[in-house]
Amino acid sequence: MKKKKLKKRMIEAAVLIVIFLIAVKVFGYFTNKGNDNMTADMGAATYPQVSFSYDGYTINTVPGYSKEMSISSLRDTITPVSDDKLEINIRQYDSAIISAQCNIYSLDGKDKILETKVEDPGRVVTVNFSDTSIIEEEKVLQVILNLEEDKEVYYYTRIVDERGMNAAECLDFIKNFHENALNKVEDAGVGKAIEPNEEGNNTTLQHVTIHSDYDHVTWGELEPKVEGGETWLIKELNGTTCSVQLLYQVRCKGEENEEDLYKVKEFFRVRYKADSKVGLLLDYDRTMDQIFDPSKKVLNEKGILLGIADRDTPYLVNKDGTQVAFVQADELWHYNRDTDEISRVFSFVSAESTDERNLTAQHKIEPLEMDKSGNLTFAVYGYMNRGEHEGEVGIAIYYYNIEQSSVEEKVFISTRKSYGHTIHELGKMVYYSAERNMLYAIIDGVFYEIDVEKNRTNELVTGLKDGQYVVSDDRKLIAYQTEEDPKSATEVQIMNLSTGNNRTVTCDEGESIQPLGFMQTDFVYGLSRISDAGESVTGEAIIPMYKIEIQSNKEKIIKTYEVKDIYILGASFEGNMITLERATKNGDTYNSVLEDHITNNEEKTESNIYLESYSTSLKQTQMRIVYSDGIEDSEPKVLKPKQTLREQPTTFSFDESAEEEQYLVYGNGELQGIYEKAADAIKQADLYSGVVVSNRQEYVWERGNRNLQHYITEKDDILETMITQLKEGTAPVEVVKQAGDGNSLDLTGCTVEELMYIIDQERPVIAMCSDKNAIILVGYTESTMTYIDVKSGERKTVSTEEIESMTKKSGHTYIA
Repeated sequence: MKKKKLKKRMIEAAVLIVIFLIAVKVFGYFTNKGNDNMTADMGAATYPQVSFSYDGYTINTVPGYSKEMSISSLRDTITPVSDDKLEINIRQYDSAIISAQCNIYSLDGKDKILETKVEDPGRVVTVNFSDTSIIEEEKVLQVILNLEEDKEVYYYTRIVDERGMNAAECLDFIKNFHENALNKVEDAGVGKAIEPNEEGNNTTLQHVTIHSDYDHVTWGELEPKVEGGETWLIKELNGTTCSVQLLYQVRCKGEENEEDLYKVKEFFRVRYKADSKVGLLLDYDRTMDQIFDPSKKVLNEKGILLGIADRDTPYLVNKDGTQVAFVQADELWHYNRDTDEISRVFSFVSAESTDERNLTAQHKIEPLEMDKSGNLTFAVYGYMNRGEHEGEVGIAIYYYNIEQSSVEEKVFISTRKSYGHTIHELGKMVYYSAERNMLYAIIDGVFYEIDVEKNRTNELVTGLKDGQYVVSDDRKLIAYQTEEDPKSATEVQIMNLSTGNNRTVTCDEGESIQPLGFMQTDFVYGLSRISDAGESVTGEAIIPMYKIEIQSNKEKIIKTYEVKDIYILGASFEGNMITLERATKNGDTYNSVLEDHITNNEEKTESNIYLESYSTSLKQTQMRIVYSDGIEDSEPKVLKPKQTLREQPTTFSFDESAEEEQYLVYGNGELQGIYEKAADAIKQADLYSGVVVSNRQEYVWERGNRNLQHYITEKDDILETMITQLKEGTAPVEVVKQAGDGNSLDLTGCTVEELMYIIDQERPVIAMCSDKNAIILVGYTESTMTYIDVKSGERKTVSTEEIESMTKKSGHTYIA
């Protein structure tokens, strides 16, 4: 009897299980109709938060990484060490922290100098430096929080001894300026600190600088109120200057709406004079972007109102001119006029929460392609604040399905480098073809074709260097040399990444071909004769181009540039114009001459949807996305697409290869570019009053951090050797390499003022007055330069203007 009852219960239980499984399947079908995967909201941030205390300030809230990162790439914040100790603040949220480990590394990350471990840490962990020599120069602090389930989270900042830095005084100055500007406090020093001139754009509040007028620096009539507090990030700190970035949100008086919310970045570079106890504002840069809120008035009869926004707001339009996707304040939005729907496609900021962990400004969203139906492919570059890849850095490619109102991650490329490196290195060439489900990327010189569906990677080309390939603005087209030696390449392969189609451009025998760029779909390339091989004024071997050709996508030559006895050394593109760097030949040496320009008559096809600016009295210059045939309804339905959860998301990571010499530019608190030539990096850094470092984090150049005058007096033996070698005809590049550690800095095109920092570091600079005549710069004041005449050996002092004039014939060629 008992056996029969047991059997009956087992049958009943089995039936219930079957019914449950059927119910789950039916539920899944109806909730994910037409979608093989489940959908959900992006998960909340889970990592603990790490910041630092200094002189009453909470500074440098740093992101937490899910894996150990490449230390030499993480040049973000710098934290002053006060009284030989460092206070680390830990906000654990819902995490259980078992232990904290603090490691000190050299800037390049190769040497571990100190290691300490704290079990069961509280809210504050203190690192004591009994050996103060450790922090006399910059080092990197790595904090590892060990969580439950053997999970580790990594945090990084540079550290340095505060002595002689005047960091606290600089922070006080910035705090006063920031608050007085917000509150429009008259006679509080704001007006005296700024430098209004013609460089300031006083028609906009979106971008304000030290050269803007008082009214714009003090927010016009917006009456801003900070919401949620400011994040303080110290970006640079030395004995001369302190650079700080503030991140925060402000709520301001509105026009269409009673109030509007804005995302703000505010950058300060300050010098503090300890003798007079006076702070000086050296640089100031503030941007504000209105946070798009579809619950308020964002549409009118003309189009979509973005408010105070970037003039270069990224946007894409479908072929029919009915749908548009745009990025506003680090969020991706989509508007469909046919259905009268606005969708918040992607954002790291949770709509239901103001969790400050989601406000880390280390990612970039880029719309890549939109089809006729409005389906959108887009990329998210950088640090992933939350979700499936929380704590990782890389590039995520997503596909927004408008019919299913879902966002699916197609592929994730993971890296151990910083957000800035992701933008400027990985982000240079990434393209995803939604139709073919193929991803293309150039990583460490390898051109990859990745079949996302089959999870298969193919290396199309290896060993690619800058200059061997070019990419169109929309990244659909790439042209690359197929041979390893760029100077003798005889063909260029052009690939349409959207279709997978290829074509080849070749040159005549005895010539080489170099890809230069694209103008819309037209390919621009240069042709060189091997017989024209020679060298630059510095002694660098070159094969200049004698002709430029522009070829249409139908393989027809539509324009040619060729001038007798004129050669082309390089080309740069801006809009519809190409600027050519030109030279003439003297023997085997090429001397720079005036630039020339090429324009292309083909204009970009315009859509009925376009971005335009307009102005009002309160908010001044604003942006809107215009529908030329208008919008009927101003109260659209707001959608919140779900993320599609895949069982096995496609993820790729690549080994970090050995890097060639690179120069990194940091300005306004961020990585602004990565360059192969030191001169290009220095000129860019000077625009931002910034810093140039090598990829080993060695300082190459800084704006302002030098003595007002300096003379090289302790390198007589080296200088004598340099003079002798130059007299013997040794190329300047080789002279410098032999005098130093085997490296040289090509500073061609730099100004004399930019060279002063180099000389202040006890590094003599060879300046070429012609292809055969050199001088060596060894000293300066604010208005003069001292040099050694190589021919006579005499030291002479002349004005900086005279040095500029003396080196004009060589194209201002300098080697250090």
